[in-house]
Amino acid sequence: MSTPRHTPELLAPAGDWEALRAAVANGADAVYFGLSNFNARARAANFTLDELPRVMEFLHGRNVRGFVTLNTLIFSDELPDVAAFVTTIAEAGVDAVIVQDLGVVTLIKAIAPTLPVHGSTQMTLTEPRGIAFVRDLGVERVVLARELSLTDIQKVTSGTDTPVEVFVHGALCVAYSGQCLTSEALGGRSANRGQCAQACRLPYEMIVDGAPRDLGDRAYLLSPQDLAVFDHIQPLVDAGVISFKIEGRLKGGPYVAAATQTYRKAIDAALERADFHLPRSEELDLAQTFSRGFTPGFLEGNNHQRLVRGRFPKSRGVRVGVVAEVTRRGVRVRIAEPALDLVKPGDGVLFDIGRPETQEPGGRVWGVQRAATDLVELTFETGGLDSAAVPVGCDVYRTDDPALRKRLEQSYAQDRTARRVPVAAQVTGTLGGALTLTLTDPDGREATASWPGPLEAATKRPTTADDVRAQLARLGETPFELRDLVVALPDGVLVPRSVLNDLRRQAAVELVALRTAAQRHAAAGPQVLEQLRAAVTERRSPASPSQPALTVLVRSLEQLDAALAWVPPEGLPRPAAVYCDFEDLRRYKDAVPRARAAGVAVGLAPLRVLKPGEDGFQALVARAEPDIVLVRNLASIAYFQQELPSARLVGDFSLNVANELTAGVLMRAGLERLVPSYDLNWDQLASMVRRASPDWFEPVVHQFMPMFHMEHCVFAAFLSSGKDHRDCGRPCEVHKVELRDRVGANFPVLPDTGCRNTVFNSVPQSGAEYVGRMRELGLSRFRVDLLRETPEQVGPLMTRYARVIAGADDGRATWRDLRALNQLGVTRGTLQLA
Repeated sequence: MSTPRHTPELLAPAGDWEALRAAVANGADAVYFGLSNFNARARAANFTLDELPRVMEFLHGRNVRGFVTLNTLIFSDELPDVAAFVTTIAEAGVDAVIVQDLGVVTLIKAIAPTLPVHGSTQMTLTEPRGIAFVRDLGVERVVLARELSLTDIQKVTSGTDTPVEVFVHGALCVAYSGQCLTSEALGGRSANRGQCAQACRLPYEMIVDGAPRDLGDRAYLLSPQDLAVFDHIQPLVDAGVISFKIEGRLKGGPYVAAATQTYRKAIDAALERADFHLPRSEELDLAQTFSRGFTPGFLEGNNHQRLVRGRFPKSRGVRVGVVAEVTRRGVRVRIAEPALDLVKPGDGVLFDIGRPETQEPGGRVWGVQRAATDLVELTFETGGLDSAAVPVGCDVYRTDDPALRKRLEQSYAQDRTARRVPVAAQVTGTLGGALTLTLTDPDGREATASWPGPLEAATKRPTTADDVRAQLARLGETPFELRDLVVALPDGVLVPRSVLNDLRRQAAVELVALRTAAQRHAAAGPQVLEQLRAAVTERRSPASPSQPALTVLVRSLEQLDAALAWVPPEGLPRPAAVYCDFEDLRRYKDAVPRARAAGVAVGLAPLRVLKPGEDGFQALVARAEPDIVLVRNLASIAYFQQELPSARLVGDFSLNVANELTAGVLMRAGLERLVPSYDLNWDQLASMVRRASPDWFEPVVHQFMPMFHMEHCVFAAFLSSGKDHRDCGRPCEVHKVELRDRVGANFPVLPDTGCRNTVFNSVPQSGAEYVGRMRELGLSRFRVDLLRETPEQVGPLMTRYARVIAGADDGRATWRDLRALNQLGVTRGTLQLA
């Protein structure tokens, strides 16, 4: 058992002022929120930079910390604005900034060295070596990926001294945060830029070996239920977790109030080593504020039968029961939990007819009449419900509870300080002299106020220590509470109450000012960014023309053989390298000798996400002794530098290189080249390359975009009854699966050795038309990624791109040919979204 190194923190979300007040009033230790730009919840109301000083004054005045989210990728041309942003939040006294972009971490630490940086879950941190990498950049706390189990978390905390934070409540993304490119691929709205379009909440049909698979009423195959682990707080505290985070910056005050209340109780019980059991009525209240159904997520390990129900994608509140009969007066409902008051007049209800994409029947309840112990009849306003649309046997949900909402709103209607700082007070004085009050906070800050006096002897009743405490304890409008008191006054003295009250107010105001000043961070000037950029350009290679080179990524030995057998047309070079990205990493030992025999450099791809205890997968790569390792996560850098020092390291797209500062971080770490982020359009890519060195980059010019990369396994979930790889029967080894969306597009699903799934775009995207411009920038290595191409298709595809790269084709003909060859077409991808 790990010993907690910090007092556990309850961290609540705030998308607006109502949610902010709800979090503070209900016991949050800290609140995280976004400002108008650069945060991963662009759809939230958020706060403005002009509001920030008032927000921090509100929080600090109530002894609550405030964390600003800067948890998106940042493009090169945005860095000056980000530098100004960081200066503003540092001077406003923000307690920490939550960051995704590695280059931005270095920028923040250069501008405001004392401003704490927390590594966002968007960094996809799952293992101690990755945490060590960002810690060396200046990250002081990390938010772990939601996909880790309690056992995984224990292994992480035992392997790092960096404080860790975990999500304990709220919506679950089906993809690893920071690794979802779906919104970008389908609509140019990047989740890495706070613009997730929630494609995971849409219905999909499962296509198995080319034929639709009947899954009954399950259509929302990528829509997880919501996380709720209030009953797991004690083991998480014991594991060394120091911050417990509630998701929900898009949700309102009642949700924030209910969740904060719940986890405040759970954390307090854990600190007291007391048993915690959330009453069922309170659990239902929590679900009522927002719930797609509660699940422990991955905390208890993978359970692919539990994570995704698949019936509906949105919050439905609390399940009331099942329709038993439709009468002339209303609807009779068999109550799911008869001992509880699940429905009452004024509540809103919905009848689940299995078509959540439509306007399902429902309405406001006017009357509730109990017909039996577990049977009630609901009546509605005349015309308020189309009872003919309500089938017997369908589930009934309470979607709105006005009484609960009012009760939760009342919890933060009055401005009150839920958390106070204990202060010590000392009162000194002499007869005929002055009276002095000193307040001291736990950090040793002292505020002093004096009354010149003179103090006089009492003629009737002298002032006692209890009298002094009674006056000084009246700290209700401050963030303080009186603990220790030392009264050093002569016997028989009289201290006027008005004087004590005045000194208390003066000292409290001064102490607040001292604490506020201490929370501000000194910020350097705008020249810091230019200094960092200059350090990047110093690493540029000497300008020398490079011959254009083609590399290709293959996903099977058959594709590898076809790529190695390809004979380029006269004047075109052979591939400079071939990368293998196989589902079964054990086949790598067969791939490397084949490439070596063909005289082609070979690179191998380890897992995109690495969990504690999965070094065996990396060892399969190391033992195959490739020329190149295609690094896909931060943890792999140190591993392969130690275990395979002869290999060259190329950073893949999943490292999210979107600006020159991030590129510089990874090049200094020992990587040879980098695949630019798939979030970049043409202008953004060009801006980054111009400010770095062209020979650092190897853009992918043909690919099926890897959209969702997820722990959720659709093979196990829908083609087996197993929870995980140990009992699922491994249907992934015998079936080919695609997910078909509402417009008929089929998205291939591929598993990896770690049993994680990647959902790929239904159509390839081509940057062929941009290769000429890339060559003008000095880029010389270009990658083509295969997916399910047959061996017969590999050679012609390589020929087309080899011609484009060599300048024999301007790319337009290739793009047109690819559209003709692929019945589903081909897109120009993200580059065109300039």
